[in-house]
Amino acid sequence: METTSRYVLLCVMICLGVHVIGAEKVLIVPSAVSGSHWFPLASVGQALAARGHDVTTVVSQDIVAKRRAERPNLRFVSFDDQGSFARIENLAGQMSEISKQSMFRIFQHTQEAFQYIFQHCDLLLGDGDLMGRLKQGRFQVVVTEPFMCPCGAIVAAYLGVPHVALLRGDPWGFDGRATGVPRPPSYVPSIISPFTDRMTLKERVRNTVMSFAVTMVFQWFLAGANNNLVIKYLGEKETLLGVVGKTDVWLYRIDVLLGLPAPTMPNMVNVGGINAREASPLPEDLELFMQSSGPAGVVVVSFGSQAKTISLERAEVMAAAFSRLRQKVVWRYVGEKPVGLGNNTKLMSWLPQNDLLGHPKTRAFVTHAGSNGLYEALYHGVPVVCTPLAGDQPGNAARAVSKGLGVILDFHTLTSETMYQGITQVITGNSYRETAARLSRLHRDQPQPPMERAVWWIEHVIKHGGLPHLRARAVDLPWYQYYLLDVTAFLLAVCTAVLGTVWYSCSFICRKMCCKSGGKLKSQ
Repeated sequence: METTSRYVLLCVMICLGVHVIGAEKVLIVPSAVSGSHWFPLASVGQALAARGHDVTTVVSQDIVAKRRAERPNLRFVSFDDQGSFARIENLAGQMSEISKQSMFRIFQHTQEAFQYIFQHCDLLLGDGDLMGRLKQGRFQVVVTEPFMCPCGAIVAAYLGVPHVALLRGDPWGFDGRATGVPRPPSYVPSIISPFTDRMTLKERVRNTVMSFAVTMVFQWFLAGANNNLVIKYLGEKETLLGVVGKTDVWLYRIDVLLGLPAPTMPNMVNVGGINAREASPLPEDLELFMQSSGPAGVVVVSFGSQAKTISLERAEVMAAAFSRLRQKVVWRYVGEKPVGLGNNTKLMSWLPQNDLLGHPKTRAFVTHAGSNGLYEALYHGVPVVCTPLAGDQPGNAARAVSKGLGVILDFHTLTSETMYQGITQVITGNSYRETAARLSRLHRDQPQPPMERAVWWIEHVIKHGGLPHLRARAVDLPWYQYYLLDVTAFLLAVCTAVLGTVWYSCSFICRKMCCKSGGKLKSQ
């Protein structure tokens, strides 16, 4: 009886301890771009809420009802974004078609997206009532994704609380400046380049030019607008680099298997595969479809949340290829039903991607090579057929294929035959299955699952009120000190002075010796 009482008392103390530790207030400020940018943040929010934290998320009025229905264990506050979020979603949905057009059209598309993203952030920060309520909320940490616009970092600075960034990577390279980490283009490929860390001379030239070019684009399009937001809401003494550089922890949704080894700082933590998990049971009708595939199995097809529709021409090509397969096909597709759709293909407007990839009947994954999908495939050991569209997808695909995880097809030029051959090659080639299984074992063999690691770091920030000791001094140095130009100038000056002194001394001695020699000759 006494033992039982002690056990009950211990359990009560543990529960009380967990409650006291866990009841912290977390604010999530998502990017203005939804889909694959929202899912990881939402998953982290749910994981924090499951540990007893009070998690609040800022979203636009247009989608607050949808978000509450999707994530009932999170709190939501909203603001009037004047339709900017919907416009960004519309532009993102055109990715598959825009990516094959002229550079001028892509330029226009990107510029238009930037304008709406900045408008979205400006309206959020400019909502005095909302910002006042957030100020009164006494949050312990702000978790954001600084994609194109570091709106969340500005919110964190305004509230005066620590900031944690969760991101795939910054295509503009500003995170490198904000952390002070070097990114040598000789072996660190740009996030938007289709290269690995083994580049030829031509590829190193392209990678160097691309890295320089995107930095210039950032300065041209993004830096000015972002700096204006910082000055407008934080004061003229603040700068964009100063605000973003105060980020306590950077959680990168990559790992060394698909992200490649590269220099890091102590406050940069890899959490690649944060959305991947053990498969849950499928809905009954979908499970019956999977089981009906027999020994041939199933091919899962998805081109991501942003490419909501593809042209009917592309859809017909793919439908014809899928109809030739021995396998059943589950295809996430929204649009007009292709005429050539086979009886073996099931169309779905949404699919439980992680659970399908973890199903024992799944044989291959046809994907646009988005980061979330690739890591789910890596986790479950499923070979991939990559058809990258834009952004970081070509690079993701190149790095996955370099590891032997699958093959790459050109989305815009693929034919029914090339699609069929690509899928067949991945399914029938033993090397792809074996490599996928080996990489899956490597990816899973970690002391902490990625989600657990992300939550630990966020709680670590909360516990200590920020982690400034992890930030490199490089962020605070002027550019001429960072690149040692002042040291170079000093050493050149010293070398010049020494060489000048030696030269003058030698010249003086030579003149004296010549004078003495001349005097002796005259006397003789």
